[in-house]
Amino acid sequence: MGIFKNTFLRNVGAVLIVEDPLEKADAIFLLGGGSYDRGREAAKLFGEKYADFIICTGGQVSGTLKSLDLLYKEAMVSKIGMVKNHSLAPENIIAIEKGTSTREESELILAYCQQRGFSKIIVLSSKFHTRRVGNVFKPLFTENSIELMVHGAPSSLYKEDEWWKKEEGMIMVNNEYMKHLYYFFKY
Repeated sequence: MGIFKNTFLRNVGAVLIVEDPLEKADAIFLLGGGSYDRGREAAKLFGEKYADFIICTGGQVSGTLKSLDLLYKEAMVSKIGMVKNHSLAPENIIAIEKGTSTREESELILAYCQQRGFSKIIVLSSKFHTRRVGNVFKPLFTENSIELMVHGAPSSLYKEDEWWKKEEGMIMVNNEYMKHLYYFFKY
């Protein structure tokens, strides 16, 4: 029973992870939320020369920061974290402090790419968020002739192939399935 349960649960999570092979791009777009893990992965990709700069999105302020009266939006938290924790130069990171959902961020990023003539980008989120990112972004970007590569940052709180062993992993997988359902009915 244990092997079946583990295999079943591993596959429940694995369905959510859909990543593309990476190539050099015009930019890495780091989506709002999960600033620590996503920032760490963006800094790694930047160091591997996948792009010359990182653009962070996200217009929400976390409850933790609000309680400390630090009103930094997600995009700025990501930028500050990459500068402090990964020694990236601030001029290589742009913070666009807008976007409160995957759908809003897709439209915001598309407009940004069109204004700057980008033809190929990497969109970075959490691993379990990659299927939904692809579902939302790819039709929009394909329609506008912009090549999109979706990449996921691994979690520092749980292992994606053992997500059910940690509360944070269970919450993430549950939330992601609920968001898929929400997007199915809304769009």
